[in-house]
Amino acid sequence: MSDNSNIKHLLNNQANKFDIEVPNSGHKARFIEKLARENTPEKKLNNNKYWYLNIAAAFIICIGSFSIYYSKNNTETSVVKTTVENPFIDISNAQFHLEGIVKRELVKLELERNTTTENIIDGALSQLDFLEQEQHKLEGQLKMNYDKRIIKALVDNFQYRIQLLENVMQQIEITKEIKIENYETNVI
Repeated sequence: MSDNSNIKHLLNNQANKFDIEVPNSGHKARFIEKLARENTPEKKLNNNKYWYLNIAAAFIICIGSFSIYYSKNNTETSVVKTTVENPFIDISNAQFHLEGIVKRELVKLELERNTTTENIIDGALSQLDFLEQEQHKLEGQLKMNYDKRIIKALVDNFQYRIQLLENVMQQIEITKEIKIENYETNVI
């Protein structure tokens, strides 16, 4: 019985300390609405890691389609004239888009620059400079002689540049993870 009286005594002492206030009207509805807002599933974006390859493939298909179409009709002089003009317009449009991709990746790369990643980024930038010089040489050759092999080399050059930037970003992520692991190891 003493246990029972101790519990009653404890409850009597704590009786005026309990929160017995009644919530405002609509409290339950607001609470459920708030829970519903917080628990809505997030839309997952389709982060295709190799989206630039889709662009490059579309570019190659366009160039291939134009060259096949125009090679069948090369007997007329007007068709020959458009063969020379249109592919250059298409190439410059594709080049504009691919250069935009490279510039966006460069901005991401520069945002990651710090003392740990500086050597990695500088090495990548020197490789990009070399690839850009090669691109300018290929563009000069293309102006002198329209050749499918030169177009393929230009596309490959852009793919190498984009792949280089992605590889460098992966290296930076690995470096960050190692740095975090080392920090956690030292803290423990």
